[in-house]
Amino acid sequence: MTGISHNNLHHNQRDLLKGAAANLFGFIARLGARLPFLFVVALLYGKIIFGQYLFAVTIVETLTAIILFGFKRSLFHFLNDDLMQNNLAGVYNTVFTTMIFCLCFGSILIIPLYIGQDFFFHFFPKEMAKGVFIILPTALLYALTEILLTATRAARKMRYEVTAKSIVEPYVLLGGAAGLFVINKVELGLFYAYWLMNISIFIYALHSFSRVYKKNIRNSHWISLTKIKSMTLFSAPTAVYDLIGVLILRIDIYFLAALVSPSALGVYGIALQIVTIVKKIRQSFDPILEPVISQTMKQSSLGHVSKELSQVSYWIFSIQAMIFTLLIFYAGPLLGLFKASAGEAPLTLLILIAAVIIQGSFGLGELIFLYKKPSVNPMLSLVILFLHASLCYFMSLKFGIVGAAASLFISYGVTELLRLMLIKYFFDVIPFDLRIVKPIFISSLLFGYLKLIDTTLELQSLLGLVFGIAGGIIVYFICFFLIAQKEEKFILLRKLNIKK
Repeated sequence: MTGISHNNLHHNQRDLLKGAAANLFGFIARLGARLPFLFVVALLYGKIIFGQYLFAVTIVETLTAIILFGFKRSLFHFLNDDLMQNNLAGVYNTVFTTMIFCLCFGSILIIPLYIGQDFFFHFFPKEMAKGVFIILPTALLYALTEILLTATRAARKMRYEVTAKSIVEPYVLLGGAAGLFVINKVELGLFYAYWLMNISIFIYALHSFSRVYKKNIRNSHWISLTKIKSMTLFSAPTAVYDLIGVLILRIDIYFLAALVSPSALGVYGIALQIVTIVKKIRQSFDPILEPVISQTMKQSSLGHVSKELSQVSYWIFSIQAMIFTLLIFYAGPLLGLFKASAGEAPLTLLILIAAVIIQGSFGLGELIFLYKKPSVNPMLSLVILFLHASLCYFMSLKFGIVGAAASLFISYGVTELLRLMLIKYFFDVIPFDLRIVKPIFISSLLFGYLKLIDTTLELQSLLGLVFGIAGGIIVYFICFFLIAQKEEKFILLRKLNIKK
């Protein structure tokens, strides 16, 4: 390794830690809004309305993924070129070109949906789908927001996305939902709150972009059809991959919306909201990981890229494994807080979290294909989509919400196994190493500790919560520290402001 490569690797590791720490702070801030939001929807609006809201938001998120056309990630490829040349006019031109493309493309998609909404109701019961057309246009607004925030991330300014996604978005949604319930807008309150959230986050994204790129728009070049063509061709494989990824992630909701009651879907949605908290561990790295890996691909070898991805996989899995172990004992009581612990809900939650761990901890190899062989990701995902759709339909018919969760777990497992095999075949690297065994060993110690507590205390009592959750986290991190490498210990001590 040359001196330059070593410096770049050290710089990237520092940026990854710094960016992830900022986003992890955002995750904690968002947790402060997500749990109260769950209380609002479960205890005030009820599971039926929440099931309708969940289905409508799922439609919007799917449509947003189509409208974005992969630019949320592929845009770095073009912005990096502009930034390396210190071409701010090029940055403005790239961003505005992307936004205009998304607006035109999105309008072409949304208008026919309104015209043919009666046809839409043939597939989904009107009771389930009536909220869809209230919030459908927010897909355009959120796509534009994502473009603006992606541009701020390209400059490695993470605080704007953290603030937008972790403070503005969840707290406006929480405040809007609670306020609209107070003024007796129960039937449509969640949908109006979703509109309010989208408007607020878009305004903040505009403000953030103007703070990062201070330049007069009038000096930007005219939008070029040639540039639109080149950006579209480059982003097309990523667009297909992102859309398939959203469908894989949300096809369970589509099937359940057609097969079960809004109340059952509401219970599944509450479980998904809790799973989202675990998913944020991976997502706390994504905003900084993508630009760092994109730049490393251009400046260094795949060996360095693999080493960086291995490190991040280890960090993610270490945290997610601890949470999963704790929820083996506390899934039922946690769901009980939202009146959703009956029947198969706890098992559904655990299976969903296991699926997220597989995708979050072992799925970072997708970034290698994204920048080196972008056609592989969509082809692999298309195969998995057919597998997941088939499994989800039949397993949901037979086992309900547990079947939907199990189909996601199986599909993610097959996906990541195939992806790792393909990475090894094409590039002769594996983006994780044997350190991944450490969290498994530590989790087994945590499981033993919690089992011991369970035999002496009632886990749902105050002492059970203190010794189980707080004590369990302390036990986990003490074990982690004892077997950690010297560099990891140094990072932990520095983050805790503990000097030698």
